[in-house]
Amino acid sequence: MARAPIVPASLPEPKRARSRIRFSVGLALVLMGGLAWWGYTSAYPDWRADRALRAAQKASGESDYDAAREHLQVLLTIRPKSAQGHFLLARNSRQSDNLMTAAKELREAKNAGWARDEVELEEHLIEAQESGPRGSNEKSLHALVLARHPAERVILEALVKGYLNAHLPIAAMKWLEIWIDRFPDDWLPRQRRGETLVTLNLPDDARADFLKSLELRPRNPAALRGLGQLELRDKRDAKAAGEHFAALLEVAPDDKVGLLGMAECLRMQGDSAAAKGYLDRLLAREPRHARACLEYAAIQAEAGRPVEALDLAKRAEVTLPDEPELHYRLGAIFSQLGQPELAAPHAARSDLLGEAYRKTGEWARQLLQDPSNTELRYQIGAELLRVGRDETAVAWLSTALLEKPDHQPSHRALAAYYRKIGDAPRSAQHRRLGGSEK
Repeated sequence: MARAPIVPASLPEPKRARSRIRFSVGLALVLMGGLAWWGYTSAYPDWRADRALRAAQKASGESDYDAAREHLQVLLTIRPKSAQGHFLLARNSRQSDNLMTAAKELREAKNAGWARDEVELEEHLIEAQESGPRGSNEKSLHALVLARHPAERVILEALVKGYLNAHLPIAAMKWLEIWIDRFPDDWLPRQRRGETLVTLNLPDDARADFLKSLELRPRNPAALRGLGQLELRDKRDAKAAGEHFAALLEVAPDDKVGLLGMAECLRMQGDSAAAKGYLDRLLAREPRHARACLEYAAIQAEAGRPVEALDLAKRAEVTLPDEPELHYRLGAIFSQLGQPELAAPHAARSDLLGEAYRKTGEWARQLLQDPSNTELRYQIGAELLRVGRDETAVAWLSTALLEKPDHQPSHRALAAYYRKIGDAPRSAQHRRLGGSEK
């Protein structure tokens, strides 16, 4: 009897189903892994780069240049050939006064194909900021602002920075007024105007601008610095100043102005031990910080240690030769040491500088009302020359000649200055224009 053929037994249905499920799961895992790898290597970097670009643009719009720079560096790490990234970093570097990096990044943007007209505009802004707006470049930038160029805010900022870098605060004030008028909700021009008014010895006007800047950008470190220093220098109100400096250190714990300001406030309130703590923090970061050395000198002098105080004040003198407070401190220390013959010149220098700054501040206030007044510009320059503030004095005398090229007193003052520093050709030129030589 023939046997029936052996037929392989089929897998039970449950086992077959489990096999199909395992295969499907494995395939899904492979696909998901592939998609994840593609996302990590392709989509995720693009997402990060786009996010960094948006964050940088937002921070730049708020004039938060440190944050903007950090985002742009992330962008360029992911997209090293990004023309837009290099251009924005060039602009950010210029706005942060890092002109060497600005020029380098602008070349990168140009080589990567960024728009020629934007590159050329930025070149003009770098030039204006580096050497001060002048000549055809100055006229071109003025025209762009008056024509409401799309980048007018950026141009206004560069003009202001350029004029201030060239020691031309009155010229800067004109464009600050335009900037504030056109962008009333922008905190930065208020801040810049407040700082300029401080240099012109107009504290009440400066205080109003700092307060407005703080209103427009709460917890703004720059405004807190300005307010703290004004309360300390103008009002001598250590308690009010200390409140501003404390708020500043909450948002910027290592801020040098905040650490120094708190130290001075605490010393004035009789807490020298706490004052030393803030000074030690500052000097640990910057051992030769001149104003910190001067403040430590005051603490040592008040503690009856004039020898130690003198050493610290002398270290500060290298950097602060034209500060009335420095000479006041040195005069007091030499008196404490029983050396009146050395104290007298410093006391006289302190009085001389203080009076000069008071007078030039008053003339600057008048000049704000009458910017074309050549005689006031000359008076400020001549007074600053008299007390040895040569660089700033020459800038003021030069602006007098911009207003009136044949102003003989300004030419004579410049002739004397260039003769003093040994520049015979310039001295002779101004002497001729000043009517001292036929």
